Amino acid sequence: MFRNFFVCFVILMLSGCSLNGGGSAQNTVTGTVGENEPVTRAEAARMVSLNKYSLEEINKMERTIAFEDTDISKWYDKYINSAFTAGLIAGVDSTRFAPEEYLSLRQAQFLLDKLSADGSVRLRYAQEDKDKPIPYSIWVTAFEKCMDTAVLRTGTYKIYADSSQCKALGDNYYITELGVTEYEGDEKIDSTCEINAIVSKDAIAALKSVNKIKEYTDLEVTECGNGYVKVKVPSGVRRFKVDKAELSAGDKINIEVDESGYHIKKNTQ
Repeated sequence: MFRNFFVCFVILMLSGCSLNGGGSAQNTVTGTVGENEPVTRAEAARMVSLNKYSLEEINKMERTIAFEDTDISKWYDKYINSAFTAGLIAGVDSTRFAPEEYLSLRQAQFLLDKLSADGSVRLRYAQEDKDKPIPYSIWVTAFEKCMDTAVLRTGTYKIYADSSQCKALGDNYYITELGVTEYEGDEKIDSTCEINAIVSKDAIAALKSVNKIKEYTDLEVTECGNGYVKVKVPSGVRRFKVDKAELSAGDKINIEVDESGYHIKKNTQ
């Protein structure tokens, strides 16, 4: 479940040309997951580190952090380590990182300035609010304006399988349209979900929205049996429990999903 939290009002300002050719700043409409949900410092560390390094580089990086409030068993430890090593984010003091505390508006602007050297993305807020948390949706919108689009992109992706369908995946790995994809974070996702997210080639940097899958489309059948069908999915094959259907290997199908289960529609196109 996404958290709900009250935060102060803030406007995201993008400097640049307006539609009529002027140079005034533009207000960007924000709002994706949980309008008033704050982003944690751990989540921000994950995003900025995946903007800088590949998942392989992050996993292989020497651990140099020595904060008292994180350890190698925590999902966010490697992201804090890589973001700290890159000089993108610091602790709240010399001994604490405060991973589960909320990113403040002042801290958010500091990170945005690190990501965008031209200062084109500014958060406008009252000075007395500088230490209040920034809403998750506004932070993600601002981050998208600064992120390296050669490394990260935003899209909508179905989750075809999790560890409950494929034990070889293990925790924190999923089969999506990207192939085998890692997601380490506090929010829960599984093979019933379709996500709108910021992703690298093999990891989810940030979830924007999570919705129930209503239909899998254009799947190729590899095997049929009594009460099941196996289909090709990215990086493998998934077995679905379904009603009996007259199908053959090579058929293309759509699978509708509702509360009663999976229902096959043969694709005749």
